[in-house]
Amino acid sequence: MYHAQVRRVPLTFAVLAPLLGACHRLPPYPTPRVIYGAAPIELPLVQLPEDTARLYVLVETGSMGEQLWFFDTGYSHTTCDAAALEAAGVPTRKTLSRTRGELGTVRLEAATLPDLELGGHTVRAPRCAVRDLPGTSSIPDGPGYTVTGVLGTNVLRRFVVEVDPAAGVLRLHEPGSVTLTEPFRLRREGVFGPRLMAPVSLDAAETWLILDYGAAGTYLDAERLGLPLTREQPGVWRGTGSSNTSTRTLQIHHVESVWFASVQTSPIDVIHRDRGAFTPGLLGMDVLGELHLFIDYPHREASATAVEPKELPVVGSPAAE
Repeated sequence: MYHAQVRRVPLTFAVLAPLLGACHRLPPYPTPRVIYGAAPIELPLVQLPEDTARLYVLVETGSMGEQLWFFDTGYSHTTCDAAALEAAGVPTRKTLSRTRGELGTVRLEAATLPDLELGGHTVRAPRCAVRDLPGTSSIPDGPGYTVTGVLGTNVLRRFVVEVDPAAGVLRLHEPGSVTLTEPFRLRREGVFGPRLMAPVSLDAAETWLILDYGAAGTYLDAERLGLPLTREQPGVWRGTGSSNTSTRTLQIHHVESVWFASVQTSPIDVIHRDRGAFTPGLLGMDVLGELHLFIDYPHREASATAVEPKELPVVGSPAAE
């Protein structure tokens, strides 16, 4: 996961790099068992003073009290911050697992959390990867808040995930309990990948991109799609790796006509990602932030409506306090 801070007109993109390792499919990070509640409880979406582009969610966990989690459909496995778990008295253990990002690899520890109350449902003893999140990713660390971890795909795939920007909430539904309006099919990343891909049209160029709420911008192989280069700018990138900063030249391509399935959204700038035809790009918050979106993980379907997003509260700011 990384931020690209672009110099020229102030502009920030955050994208989540694909996790190229197989640790999301192997212990100690399995998909947990869930006891579903009668109805979903709305989870408030918030943002941080240092990150007002992406989504964080406040969770009243039960045994561990209220926690702040980063919401990220582009993260293969749920990940906890080492310092946050130490403060909560949750023990961690060594593993041989590593995660790979754009800026290198990071060794992971593991932890088993107490049962987690999540949006009206009980997630039984979820296991999470453990690392220093502020030191090895783009998740910030600032006064007035502590980010417990990243709510990733291995937990989210147990639900029909509803992101409602107009109401500023996240709802997690039991599979089979909601009927999607005009659903369309999603694809897995690769054959067995946990992340899901959606059909997108960019200036009439058709492609499939990973649904990535952890990315502030959209990031793809623009040259392969024939999108014309608009400008190049230097940028400082922060992301997953033992060193979480890098300076690069960003190739930015403007897209005027953006369609997510059958829903049109606003024009965007995308960052070129030279990854080839077999590595999908990332569809980020510049598009997803305008959509009331249902993601039915078990059935690999989605439905979307264009909405006007609500201004979210900022945790840690004087106004929020």
